[in-house]
Amino acid sequence: MALAAAQAVGHVRGLLERLGLADKRLLLAVSGGADSMALAYIVSRAIGFEGCMAVTVDHGFRAESALEAAAVGRYMRKLGIRHEVRRLEWGTGKGSAATQVPPIQRLEEVARQQRYAEIGDVCHKHGVHTVLTGHHAGDQAETFLFRFMRHSGIYGLSGMPLQVPLPFVRPTGEPAPVLVRPLLDLDKHALYEICKAHGIEWHEDASNRDTRIRRNLLRQAIGEAAGDTTSPFNSASLLKVCKTMQGHREFINQNVARLVEKHSTVYTHLGMAELSTVAGSHGLPGWASNAALRERILVSVIGWVNCKDHPPELAQLRQLERTILDFYAKQHTSGTGSARAPTSAAGITMIPPTSSHGWLFCRQNPRASEIPLHSGDMALGAALVWDRRLLVSVRRTPECAIAESATWQVHPLHAAMQQWGDQVSEHRRALRATRRPAEVLQAVLASQPAVSVKPASDAQPRLVFALGAPVAQLPGFLGLDVTVRALQGTSLAAGEWVA
Repeated sequence: MALAAAQAVGHVRGLLERLGLADKRLLLAVSGGADSMALAYIVSRAIGFEGCMAVTVDHGFRAESALEAAAVGRYMRKLGIRHEVRRLEWGTGKGSAATQVPPIQRLEEVARQQRYAEIGDVCHKHGVHTVLTGHHAGDQAETFLFRFMRHSGIYGLSGMPLQVPLPFVRPTGEPAPVLVRPLLDLDKHALYEICKAHGIEWHEDASNRDTRIRRNLLRQAIGEAAGDTTSPFNSASLLKVCKTMQGHREFINQNVARLVEKHSTVYTHLGMAELSTVAGSHGLPGWASNAALRERILVSVIGWVNCKDHPPELAQLRQLERTILDFYAKQHTSGTGSARAPTSAAGITMIPPTSSHGWLFCRQNPRASEIPLHSGDMALGAALVWDRRLLVSVRRTPECAIAESATWQVHPLHAAMQQWGDQVSEHRRALRATRRPAEVLQAVLASQPAVSVKPASDAQPRLVFALGAPVAQLPGFLGLDVTVRALQGTSLAAGEWVA
């Protein structure tokens, strides 16, 4: 058993060194199960405990969960690892679906989202940029089967990547921490044996035996097939398929990156992306000629624009693809493309090309309920994340006459229209005379924030920014610098989701 532990420690040490993480601050996600407790032991032996801290998210579903989190804390102190517990509070927000206990069918999904959000908060609080989890080979096999049953393609059947941006992080304007899974090549049995050999206590979550949860059924089937190479549930066989799919995924990614660089333009101040109409084969643009590459390029564009934590539903993706293919089929037969009207799906609006622009992708006009109102006044120099996708900041330059005590607020466009309707309309007319057509389309502008500044506590706020551009100001407001930029930066590759 000591040999198994030594091999695991050596494997993880080599992996962390290869990723450049051996001397970085790391946050270990430790639930108290055998896999995450073994993770803490292995990492502490691989690189030492000085750069590590651990977090346990207590979901609060079971009466004993608080005691289990305390037990994790005791073992972390034994290892010399700083430990923090985050307890989820369910049902605390009146009418807020996000804090209500979900039905059993969605329990695991919602708990996962809340757990990652808390882990992201801990990272932000302590300035940690890398999270390690105890996902192992058995989890990978479960993921493969789960996605196979949902008819996933190459990307889904590739399983969990080694490292990905931490999902479901509450946006702060900083890059999301990276989630790394260093135990993916180790099986559950080996982790159990390490815990037993080194006197590491763990707890078994009784909810993992609840067969009303589909993943638990798969876990049970995989466990029963251990050692049976003829079973379709044998984890070793499933992982071989995963590895093959990962090779295909890497090849597709390389080609997607090449096509995206060649055919795309991003407008970070508008959160808008454009795909060119430069012809490829089969009468389609170069980025749309191959079905597999077209799908992944659309997924990347959608992810960059709407900044959601999950990929579009397949039906929504197919709707956008049909619109594109129908457009060129009609163009081939009649000389003019069909579907001149925008198409909205998956949280974005896709605008067909004209002589002045290519295929445009912008945020679907958000409903009032989708964007929480920022009721508090912001100080000059501060920044906030709006609609989970745009970072907004306002600062005064040296020539600005407004006092440093002035404050600002951000508003959805419909709210700004109610308060400053005439000013917004005049501003829109001015933009049409100075900006390229793609940047003044109603579908693009409707998704943009508006910013107002209040020069003094007893003064009326003035609109200073709307429709993606500064508003013409009175002399006293000159010198204000309003910046809006997409959280995803300039690379469409940042929009690729990972499960």
